[in-house]
Amino acid sequence: MQAKDFMTRGVISISPEHSVSHAARLMLENHISGLLVRDDEGQLLGVLSEGDLLRRAELGPAAWKSSTEKQHASAERFIKSHSWQVGDVMTRKLVTVDGDTPLDRVAAIMAANQVNRVPVMQGDEILGIVTRSDILRAVATSVPDVAATGDQAKRRAVFTRLTSDLGLDRESIDVTVDDGIVCLWGEVESEAKREAARVVAEKIGGVGCVKNRLRVVSS
Repeated sequence: MQAKDFMTRGVISISPEHSVSHAARLMLENHISGLLVRDDEGQLLGVLSEGDLLRRAELGPAAWKSSTEKQHASAERFIKSHSWQVGDVMTRKLVTVDGDTPLDRVAAIMAANQVNRVPVMQGDEILGIVTRSDILRAVATSVPDVAATGDQAKRRAVFTRLTSDLGLDRESIDVTVDDGIVCLWGEVESEAKREAARVVAEKIGGVGCVKNRLRVVSS
């Protein structure tokens, strides 16, 4: 899965000279949580999101005032909370990806940068945008990543994933499968790894249920 497969095309954008109230109405009318900000030549300048509007002066002093901020930060906060122009309020730090970026990498970039959307670019051209909703759609339409048929195939698939994904010791665990029912045996060092082993087994296609008989042994 790549960014271009799940991105939203026909992205709605706004000029930095437009008013914040117009931008808010545009987001409400189109049921979106953010807008790309572009100049007259189509150059991407920034993003205006719901998060940028949470500290607006229109909401009252508690939304934007902070007695602990330094003077320069307070001045910046005043501009973002009081200016009527989108260009003053938008987030200028841009995190972008190209269309061939794997979707798992896009999700990792969004998490690392704490952003809800990333524009998908081809050079200076905007192809679309990937939002958290698009990531959610990918999760909702996903299928088991391994399709194993037959008990022995299921056993091999589960055992391989336990050792490769979780790094469990081959000598400390065992897997048996009987008519699609998986039993996990052996020892692990934490309750978290014990539960992770169950999740690994449940992700294998064709598994009926998982009996987790792994024991937690403290080192």
